Amino acid sequence: MKKTSKEQKTKERPTPPEEGRSVGRETYLAPPPPSKGRIIGLDCHPDTFTAAVFRGTTPHDAVKLATRPDMSLQRLLDWAAREFTKDDLFLMEAGSNSFEIHRRLLDLGLRAVVMESCHVGRHAKTYADNDKMAAARIALVYLQGNAPCVWIPDTATRERRELLHVYQKTVADHTAAGNALKGYLNQYAVRLGTRQAPEAPRTETWLLSQREWSPLQRELLADHLAHLRAQATRRKELLRLIGQQVCAEPLMLRCMKLLGIGQINAFALLAIIGDVRRFERPEKLVAYLGLNPGQRESGRGKNIKLGIGKRGRGDLRHLLVQGAHAVLRMGRATTLGQWGWKLFARKGNRNIAVAAIARKLAVQAWHLLSGNPPEALEASKSLDLKLHKLAVTLGKPLRTALKLPSRNKDCISHFHQLILSPTITAAA
Repeated sequence: MKKTSKEQKTKERPTPPEEGRSVGRETYLAPPPPSKGRIIGLDCHPDTFTAAVFRGTTPHDAVKLATRPDMSLQRLLDWAAREFTKDDLFLMEAGSNSFEIHRRLLDLGLRAVVMESCHVGRHAKTYADNDKMAAARIALVYLQGNAPCVWIPDTATRERRELLHVYQKTVADHTAAGNALKGYLNQYAVRLGTRQAPEAPRTETWLLSQREWSPLQRELLADHLAHLRAQATRRKELLRLIGQQVCAEPLMLRCMKLLGIGQINAFALLAIIGDVRRFERPEKLVAYLGLNPGQRESGRGKNIKLGIGKRGRGDLRHLLVQGAHAVLRMGRATTLGQWGWKLFARKGNRNIAVAAIARKLAVQAWHLLSGNPPEALEASKSLDLKLHKLAVTLGKPLRTALKLPSRNKDCISHFHQLILSPTITAAA
């Protein structure tokens, strides 16, 4: 039986996933316009929401039915539950609160998709713009066809991303506090060096003995040290939360078997990737992280090779680059480390070798999460060291609360059992 053009079009544009349900690639096309329902474009702000209601299947036959400006979140949800059904389709541009609005609309039994902001933003450069025009533009951009949408992470992935974001922000604040202290001491020719930790209590005693400080200078110095200690304490607490997530997820423990992947990188891999099945091939994951080199080519006269640039998921890309540096620095005896040093010698640029190793680590992570045997594995002694650091990070009180062995040696053996246990993989 020959398929109609409408059936073929529906097959080419797969239905977007509901929250928590996996898809076959990292982006997908929006579903076809509803023939019986309406299209609602939402312009979302932190406090106000503007909606434009259309009926039609193309930009030419689209008819604007209504516009609802400056609604609060509760008014928007009440209006959506009262006026619309599952035959209608809500459209939003990806933003800070779009995932939460998407979830609440799904809880009401309605359909909604989140469109890529870069695709919608191309049509925003007009001579005039406001919330009403933005809501209508979202609907009209969708009706033009081939509108890419983003993957909606499940609840666990969203929470992990939030924790990763807070931890990375705390690391940056901790580094900034240390640099501020060093800058303050530098104007008095006092250098900490590497002899002791800046936030250690004995550091303050040593600093006070270096010169005659005025009462105001002592107050400022104490403020710098207090801020540094607060950031260090917060960083340790968040690291314990990450360690708690890692020891409860066998897939994260398995990721630690890879070269250059510690507990932070293992946690970040599952937090950012989520469901690995949305990447059909490892090259898709590499492109998602921005680890693939760019290229500009036109005819025979223009062939420019670019680096990895600043595109893709920079949070996970930066962590993989740090892991690649560790492979070059400490993994010279491994196959991947030797390959990286040979590439460094051939290209004469360390950054090229680091980016190439980070790209290979992303490929290895895709295979591991997909259930395929990876190749770049740590030696047993190095893996034991990683697991020992994880046990120390948790601390004995938290290990007892989590019903883990109290001794570090027994805890490492328990982690090994979790790694070898036949659990469901991310691709299942």
